[in-house]
Amino acid sequence: MVAKPNDYAKVSKFFQHLFAWLFQSNELQVKQRRDRQGNTWWQAFDPNTNESTSFGSEAEMRSWIEQRYYR
Repeated sequence: MVAKPNDYAKVSKFFQHLFAWLFQSNELQVKQRRDRQGNTWWQAFDPNTNESTSFGSEAEMRSWIEQRYYR
C-alpha cells in the first residue's frame, strides 16, 4: 500500500501537535489573525489561567497584556 500525500499531512500535523503539547510553555501566546476580507484581529491565550480572548486592535491587546502584567 502506498501512502497518499494527504496521509503525510495528517501524520505531520499529529507530530506538530504532539511536539507542541510536550514542550508547551507557560508564556502568554499572542497571534495576529487575518480573515479573507483582510480584517486583522489579535488572539491571546494564557496557559496559566486557560483564558482566551481576542481584540480588534493591537492597542487593545497591549492594554490587556499590561493590565495582566500589573495584577
